[in-house]
Formats: sequence, structure tokens, C-alpha cells
Amino acid sequence: MKVDREIKPQTDAAITGYDPVLKAAHWASLLFVVAAYAVVWSSHGAASREQSVLLVQLHRSIGITLFALTMFRLGWRCLAQIPPLPDRLPLLQKLAARATEYALYFCLLLQPLLGLVNTNARGRRVDLYFVADLPPVVGSDKLLAKQAMAAHEFVGYLLLALIALHAAAALFHHFIRRDDVLRTMLPARHLAE
Repeated sequence: MKVDREIKPQTDAAITGYDPVLKAAHWASLLFVVAAYAVVWSSHGAASREQSVLLVQLHRSIGITLFALTMFRLGWRCLAQIPPLPDRLPLLQKLAARATEYALYFCLLLQPLLGLVNTNARGRRVDLYFVADLPPVVGSDKLLAKQAMAAHEFVGYLLLALIALHAAAALFHHFIRRDDVLRTMLPARHLAE
């Protein structure tokens, strides 16, 4: 089983990093994830019910945006040249890296969908950035709402754990293994360092 897909670069130069679009989408995804968690956690300490409702609606909008951004990332990734993992990396670590990466993408898609199902099953709609209501994907269903919320909370914690693992692995590569794995996702100015 091939862990890294072999891509023949269009030039003779080796692929030393992700393209600027994937880098921007990666870091934008992180910002949206941080914003989604910050907003929903802030909603629990809101001064009023109205303020809490506004924060939860903003959380939902951020989630839908993150879903769309993740779909874009996956589509762009299919077309982009991806740098391979280091040759000296043991197969087990390569498999773990790819499994974590795919699990992150899966959670980034699943989490907003679970939130959307929960919202709609509670008889509500997502008011996308307070501009337009998204059409419901499911009808009102209290049991489904409860199940979707439980799954949404579980996947939320799983996503945090995967992000922590991903970040720890990047730092491990940079500071312990001293390879270029982290640099492949950093802005171009950091590649020469």
C-alpha cells in the first residue's frame, strides 16, 4: 500500500511545500475552528438569552463556512501537488500521519453537518451570518435532535484531540526529528530558514 501518492512535478524541482492556496486554506481552517469553539463557549456565559442565541447562530454560521472551506480544500487537494512525507519516516508513522489527516478532514465535514441536523431537528434553521436562513435538511424530530447533539459534542472533543495530535506531530518533526514537515505548511518566507 502506497502511503504517499507519487506525483511527477511539472518541473524538475522537488515539491518542497504545499501550494499557497492549500496553506491559506489550512490556516484559515484553524482560525475558523478556534472562532467556532470560542463563540460557542462564550455563549454559555452570555449576559442574556438574546446574546446567547446570537452567539450560537454565529457558531452555526462559522461551522457552515468551515464545512464549505473543507470541501474546497479537499477539491483543491485533488488537483495540487502534495509534498511527500520524509523517506526516512517509518511506515507506521506515515500511516499514522495519513490516518490523522483523513480523520481531521472527516471531522471537519461531519461536525458542521451534525450541528445542522441538530438545529433543524429542533425545529430551527441556521441564519447564515444573520443574512439568510438555510433550508432545513431534516424535519423536526426531538430524538434525532438529541442524538445529533450528543454526536456533535463527542466529535467536538474528538476534533480537539486530533488537532492537538496534529500540532504535536508537526512540532515533533520540527524540533526532534529536525525535518521539513512543518515547513511544508508554513508561509514561503519560512521555507528558507
